Amino acid sequence: MNDNELLARLKAADPASLRGAPEPDLDRLLEKTMATTTTTRRRWIPAAAAAAVVIAAGGVVWGVNANDNPPIAVPPAPTVKLTMAGGAAGKCRAPEVADFKDLKVAFEGQVTAIKGDLVTLKVAHWYSGGPAESVEVESKPLEVVLYHVDFTVGGSYLVSAANGQVSICGHSGPSDPELRKLFEAAYPG
Repeated sequence: MNDNELLARLKAADPASLRGAPEPDLDRLLEKTMATTTTTRRRWIPAAAAAAVVIAAGGVVWGVNANDNPPIAVPPAPTVKLTMAGGAAGKCRAPEVADFKDLKVAFEGQVTAIKGDLVTLKVAHWYSGGPAESVEVESKPLEVVLYHVDFTVGGSYLVSAANGQVSICGHSGPSDPELRKLFEAAYPG
């Protein structure tokens, strides 16, 4: 088999052979194919338009609903009033987590003022009890009380109380890691 025979076989097997087309149509078809320009579709334009519509609708909804419920000023909670426990001298054991179960008031606060027997604390964190912003502690004569809390202005304290009286014997005192650990264990969450 030579080159001419091979070429003849290939032409015979070519499905796109132009043998059946009339000569004038062939020129027109080829010219049309070469002269036609294609335009690219810009598919991002409809997607961008849809995104703009969604953003605009979201902005309108947010704008309409933004001022429906203006914030209501909540009056501050009343000040909690406590007294320092008085009592006879005695020995105290080291405080334990179980000791705090009956102490329904527990907070951390900073002393802002001391006027006579009245100590005012600004509450930094409530462990248990009310949402008041400040607590006033009225101290009683402490000449015979062991382990009372000696408040100083600017000091930070962990205070627990029951029945309106600040607990003593290590259940209240200056804020330190050991007492904080007891408070966090006794008042989780």
